[in-house]
Amino acid sequence: MKKFVICLVALVFVTTLASVTFGRTIAEERQAVRDYLNEVDAKLATAKQANNKERVRLLHAEKSATLARWNKLRAEMEVVQAPVPVPPTVVIVQQPAPRPVPVVKKDTKAVGRGVALYVNGGLDAGLTGFSGNLDYDLSGLPAQGLKLRIGGNYISGTNPVAGDIVKAVSAKLGFLYYITPYMPDMSLPLSWYIGGAYLYPVMVNAGRTGQGGQYGLEAYLGTNFNIAEMGIVNFELGYSELKYSSAQTALKGIDLKIGYGIVF
Repeated sequence: MKKFVICLVALVFVTTLASVTFGRTIAEERQAVRDYLNEVDAKLATAKQANNKERVRLLHAEKSATLARWNKLRAEMEVVQAPVPVPPTVVIVQQPAPRPVPVVKKDTKAVGRGVALYVNGGLDAGLTGFSGNLDYDLSGLPAQGLKLRIGGNYISGTNPVAGDIVKAVSAKLGFLYYITPYMPDMSLPLSWYIGGAYLYPVMVNAGRTGQGGQYGLEAYLGTNFNIAEMGIVNFELGYSELKYSSAQTALKGIDLKIGYGIVF
């Protein structure tokens, strides 16, 4: 009787230990690993879009380690959860597990990050213009995807309204907000943003520097096309106004620019 009680206690202990260690089936473990790999793939796609090489490398390493742990755990669980032998007349065909499909989650907290430098040119208020911009990441603030833009514009041409020749250099201060999650990506590495800036003419031809009432405004929709290992091709479409002289009508017109940028 005493030996029977000892054997019964040992059986209960082993059963309890097995239920704690292998409480989930292979299918449940496989689904948990698949969900986690989907999250890693989503982070990997975002890191590639932001050209963050170090984060891409870390995420690849994390993915490989997860797969290695899963293969080891699956081998152990298959030993414990081996199927009960069936009569020879019964044939069980086990379908292969479907390959996990990566799900890219668009995240406003990740897109558009980094400090970037852009140089572009084209039309500025309808005249020939060039600009240089430094975009500084402000994602630590409550408004994720926000950037500060500091830069300068150069514009040259004839004011179509006043008829005078304009050559002006303006300082720029503005903001960008990345709207990539709400725009079509067309299966391309595109980042979309909207922005606006205040302009102040710091140098105007014909001795018109420093006159009262000088100011400028611009607003634009932009997109960045990320070329791996090369940089970013930048496009902007917008509208701007520049009051460069108290005696002349403000210059107004369409902005259409293309340029190149790098992210630090």
